[in-house]
Amino acid sequence: MVNKIKMNTLKKIGSMALAMYFLLPALVFAAIENPISANSLEEAITNIVNGVLGLTAIVAVAFIVYGGFLYITSQGDQQQIEAGKKAIIGAVLGIIVVGLAYVVVKFVITAVGGGNG
Repeated sequence: MVNKIKMNTLKKIGSMALAMYFLLPALVFAAIENPISANSLEEAITNIVNGVLGLTAIVAVAFIVYGGFLYITSQGDQQQIEAGKKAIIGAVLGIIVVGLAYVVVKFVITAVGGGNG
């Protein structure tokens, strides 16, 4: 019974990973502006950094979903509960780091390059 539950869980995680494999690039590339068509170096750097930070934010949200899935399907297993909590905490910390990185990059580009925001 436990092996059947674990196999179902693995199938669900695999399906989610496969869906994310195909959907994440479409979401990220839709949000990224082409750095080649930028008018200045600052604009090109901003476009690249925004794309990378957007990708990392999407991955962090995916880890929150994964951690929540582990936590919900733990069925009282303490190791799985702890794994879910660690995934959620790590993802939230990742989102905080991504937000701070965005602020630092914007500040540096504005201060050094005289960017307009």
